[in-house]
Amino acid sequence: MDAPGGVPRGSAGPVSTPVRYGVNYLPSRDWWYAWVDWNDSAIARDLDVIAGLGFDHVRIQCLWPLFQPNPAYVSSAMLNRLVRLLDLAEVRGLAVCPTVLDGWLSGFDFRPAWLRDANPFTEPDAVEAAALLVTAAARAVSAHPALWCLDIANEPNVLMRQSGLGSGACDAWARRMVTAARAGAPGVPVTVGVDHEPWMTGDCALSAEAVVDISDLVAIHAWPYFTRALARFGDQERGAWAIPDYLAQVALAILGGRRKPLWVQEVGVSDLWLERATVPDFAERMLRRIAAIPEVTAVTWWASHDIDRRFRGFDELEYGLGLIDTDNSVKPVGARVRDVIAELRAHSTPPEPAAPGIPLPAGTVPDLDFASEWFAQLGTDAGPRIVREDAR
Repeated sequence: MDAPGGVPRGSAGPVSTPVRYGVNYLPSRDWWYAWVDWNDSAIARDLDVIAGLGFDHVRIQCLWPLFQPNPAYVSSAMLNRLVRLLDLAEVRGLAVCPTVLDGWLSGFDFRPAWLRDANPFTEPDAVEAAALLVTAAARAVSAHPALWCLDIANEPNVLMRQSGLGSGACDAWARRMVTAARAGAPGVPVTVGVDHEPWMTGDCALSAEAVVDISDLVAIHAWPYFTRALARFGDQERGAWAIPDYLAQVALAILGGRRKPLWVQEVGVSDLWLERATVPDFAERMLRRIAAIPEVTAVTWWASHDIDRRFRGFDELEYGLGLIDTDNSVKPVGARVRDVIAELRAHSTPPEPAAPGIPLPAGTVPDLDFASEWFAQLGTDAGPRIVREDAR
């Protein structure tokens, strides 16, 4: 059976299927606290609007403390609600990627209280407890027709950085979580939702090499702000809105000759970051640029809905990242994204091959300094290939 999104279940190679476009779902009514105060009708209304914008999938987030309040216990109520969400999505033609270990989400640290001072990535008991949840969640949805793939964790490298772990220190953890996911859902594609750190630094606790090794789809979080591309290049320069292309080329360089599909799993923009560009214009530029990358099989915007301001403590930017407001009205950026995606689908043509490669010398970190050299050679099609000299 093929999984939606260009990845046959059990296969690591891309196939010729249209690019999938979706959103990272944030419930309009109660954010992901909705797992506690579950409301079928509210979730269904949200998904109706998402499907109405032409999206074909959602990525969802399982708050770790709610799903696993004790290291030896996974909540059956939360697992049942997870399945119910897939039921609601299936009716609306939406495929689903559950992200299981959400210890970091929307700028909040959600590690379970039972971890206390334990390092969740290196302490054996904590690692096995996390694996218990991953397997349980995977098993709960493994046979569901709406299931697309499984994501073991959302930006786990943020918590790894907070733990002060050195380069590659969490590679074994990631491999254990992927093994747990595959044990619960054999044949279902698995990924890990890292941000830009593994690609753009040389000392991430979860190495880029491990990310591409363990993933069936290679996830990229291509934020123009958090990568500091906006600060370096400004909102009128392609160095900001083409940052997904750059990160994709870095990932492809690490893959070398291996063939795996790329998933731009998070991409978004806030009006708080822009000086001259509008959010709809900037969003359109990013989407059109991503569409030129041959290996990208899925694009998932962050986020579906704004966060209700009755919830305090989120960073200001988090409240307005949605395509849809909390009353389920489509915002101007949502309308633009809808129209651009419809056009890209209707007039899709095979992307042009990337430009001839540029070398990444051995020992060189593909940070923004190297990115500046890469952007200088950027044409109108997919950006130039990056070739690691130590990989030749």
